[in-house]
Amino acid sequence: WRTTHKYGIQVPKTVKEALQFDRENDNTYWADAIKKEMSKAQVSYVPIDGVTPEQVRANQVAELRGYQEIKCQIIFDVKMDFTRKARYVARGDMTDTPVGLCYLSVVSRDSVRIAFLIAALNDLDILACDISNAYLNAPCRERIWFVAGLECGKSLEGKVMKLVRALYGLKSSGASWRKMFKDHIVDKLEFTPSVVDPDMYYRRNVKADGTEYYELLLVYVDDVLACSHDPKGIMLGIAAKFDIKNDEIEEPKLYLGGNVEKFQL
Repeated sequence: WRTTHKYGIQVPKTVKEALQFDRENDNTYWADAIKKEMSKAQVSYVPIDGVTPEQVRANQVAELRGYQEIKCQIIFDVKMDFTRKARYVARGDMTDTPVGLCYLSVVSRDSVRIAFLIAALNDLDILACDISNAYLNAPCRERIWFVAGLECGKSLEGKVMKLVRALYGLKSSGASWRKMFKDHIVDKLEFTPSVVDPDMYYRRNVKADGTEYYELLLVYVDDVLACSHDPKGIMLGIAAKFDIKNDEIEEPKLYLGGNVEKFQL
């Protein structure tokens, strides 16, 4: 909230302020960012018709009994290329979430380095991908409702909404996404999580020359690495269920903040 400008561009705090900036600057940069974000985030909630927020708070709506009320909001940012960024998030600080629903593990950097070494020693190829809006694929593990704001559209503003997907900002969203993605990797792709690092998965395979080896799949939230003689096949197995960001499946140039480069000794 202390940040008012970024790269010389004033950053709004609310949707109303963002739209006001667009009118003052005679453009639609912030409005376009909001529209783009909400086109994806709208799958995370469903309206409860015929009820008012006051009725829910008075415990008069059977469908929402036992649900917690929170607020959802848009947060804004400016990227390095000056494009505007909007992200719809839940106020997870307003929820009382059991600790058991909050834990999310990620692959360790040591495992990543070992995987690159294994790939080099066994002449394996490596491909990377980033899953788009990963959390929104997973179900919401908390019982949450909120009142729709201006960002949800004028037809929905002020209505009661029930959260059905793991919206960014909730304490349980990361764990919910990890469980869903792990189930797909294990059940559909038939990988096995490593005992030492449960976010590094392996699967036995055979090369064309008959050499047996283990394919590796490494997951850091929504960043995925595949080490195999046919990593494209693994990535297509992921893309069959989840959207790949910008449809980019390629050799990694950067992973977990470190540059990646292939070279021959």
